[in-house]
Amino acid sequence: MATSEKKSEEGAIELYQTPPLPQNRPIAARTLEVVDTSSLPGNRPITAVNLEVVDTDTLPNHRPIIRSGLDIVDEESLVGNRPIVNMGLPLVPSPNLPNNRPVATEPIYDPADLMGYID
Repeated sequence: MATSEKKSEEGAIELYQTPPLPQNRPIAARTLEVVDTSSLPGNRPITAVNLEVVDTDTLPNHRPIIRSGLDIVDEESLVGNRPIVNMGLPLVPSPNLPNNRPVATEPIYDPADLMGYID
């Protein structure tokens, strides 16, 4: 609902204000590149992005699968071909976990810096 302020005089200026967005979301300057299309309901816009499409035949309706940029180490060890990603942390073997899964070591912090948090 828009608010307007009317004067009772003939030919007076009318002030028109649009209502705020839900939860007072900000309106940012337009920095998106919009692709001209009318294939979506309500003429919703589609923005152009710089992503690498890997496959469009696997998912229903030919939805695109985008390259993630993750360093995948192995995809065949886990059930369902779930990927194992390299996180760059040193690993310690842990025979107590299922499938002898390794545990990543935590970074070593300077004890003097950590003692400051105790106070």
